Amino acid sequence: MEVKEIVQERLVTPGVKSLVGDLWAAYKGRMGDLLDARTARRTALSSGAVDVLVETANVRSASWQVDPVPDHLLERRVELIGGANRSELINGMNAGAKSYIADLWNFTPQDTWSILRAHKSLNGAAKRDLAYLDDREGRVRINPATITRLMMVPRPFFVYEAALQVDGTPAPGAFFDLAMAATGHGTDLIARQGGLHLYLRDVQGHLEARLWARILEKVEEHLEVDRGTIRCTVMLDTIPGALEAEEILFELQHHSAGLSLDPQAYAADHIALFHGPDRAVLPDRETIGLNAPFLRALSLRTIGICHKRGCHAMGAPSFMLPSLDRNKVKAEYLEMLADKEREAVDGHDGTLVVHEDMVNASMVEFNKSMPRAHQMGYQRSDVITPADLIRRPEGPITVESLKSILRTALRTLMLREQGKGWVIQGGRVHDRSSLLLAIRLLWQWNHSTHGNITATNLPVTIDLIKFMLKKEADKMFEISDPVIKKQVDRAMAYIVELADSDGVPML
Repeated sequence: MEVKEIVQERLVTPGVKSLVGDLWAAYKGRMGDLLDARTARRTALSSGAVDVLVETANVRSASWQVDPVPDHLLERRVELIGGANRSELINGMNAGAKSYIADLWNFTPQDTWSILRAHKSLNGAAKRDLAYLDDREGRVRINPATITRLMMVPRPFFVYEAALQVDGTPAPGAFFDLAMAATGHGTDLIARQGGLHLYLRDVQGHLEARLWARILEKVEEHLEVDRGTIRCTVMLDTIPGALEAEEILFELQHHSAGLSLDPQAYAADHIALFHGPDRAVLPDRETIGLNAPFLRALSLRTIGICHKRGCHAMGAPSFMLPSLDRNKVKAEYLEMLADKEREAVDGHDGTLVVHEDMVNASMVEFNKSMPRAHQMGYQRSDVITPADLIRRPEGPITVESLKSILRTALRTLMLREQGKGWVIQGGRVHDRSSLLLAIRLLWQWNHSTHGNITATNLPVTIDLIKFMLKKEADKMFEISDPVIKKQVDRAMAYIVELADSDGVPML
């Protein structure tokens, strides 16, 4: 038996199989129905019917709050999000953030071996029993005295995991991840930090949130713990989810820890919903910052909703890294610090970062403006309309941004093939959302009559993309190496396929 098979047999225990089987038997039909309903809702939004739901008006107008945030989760301030391999978990737990969020979707490769290793490492991290050998520092382990919480991002409903079959089909990734966490380290984490803490991605409406609530209750029953021991923060990464943010909190009220934002995924979803040959396009990726109209509206609305309903409003992840030269400060890094300061002043209760080097700088910005553990008592009165949540930013399309996007896509796809869930390119960390936005910008520019380089009016066609891809690949990689050349050729072919596809690209 091979090592991978042995690891799989040891990790996917009868307890995991039993819990996944129970979840599948209870909710497999409901999950399929909700994914069908999601398609219908998105079709309506694409046609221009962008509004909140009439049928949930009573939820928005009623006076209610989520179950009180437990004492052990009241202060979050700065949370670090990243991957779930051994070194990522150790560095994340030692970085000084209030929480480390191990993301099994945006920061982890989706092959079965990577997922299994991630769960094995999560089990060790929960026990503070995890170490690796560094070439320079020797044995590096989790500080046993760390007070950093361990959180997890399970995969969305539409993802399936081949490591476990139920009724002859791969198990839903969400069921698998929750079962692995509950049976592998759930009891340890509950004893150590008071509960199991999750971030949920791709929750596109209140009925999906209701299903998540039922699933979490069943996992709590399995663990024989009180309702609300599992708490989740929902990442607003789609427009349908943002329109139903209040209803999502209502459905998850016994398990809710608040809302957060994924600006890149949100912008990518804007492209998915609002595109066409004659429709205006989103500008350069660099223009789509947190001050972009739809992202600014989303941020303020999130604070207002969360504080009205008694839970945390967490800010957006920051992807810009500080300069390697301590004597130089990049303008983009200063802009990132300004974003953190603005989040704190606006009323966010904490923020996310994606690299340990950004933890202390972000903590300083929140310490200046948030002297208490949180700001849930601060009520905003902004009037944010559904139209505000889709108001696109204005700006140019430049050759430099096109180059940057192509480099991001090339680097990410190259390293993904090598088992890396995220990459550093151009002084930024890039995860799945970053790659998705890059690919969809290419796709939208290629398919719209408005997708032209602003300075020259040159159309961004598939031929231009092919030409520039080849030029950038030659600069970035040692093409003379036959192994690298094959990887580069595959990456370039995949980028061209996605950018020229008839439908909206998915990753």
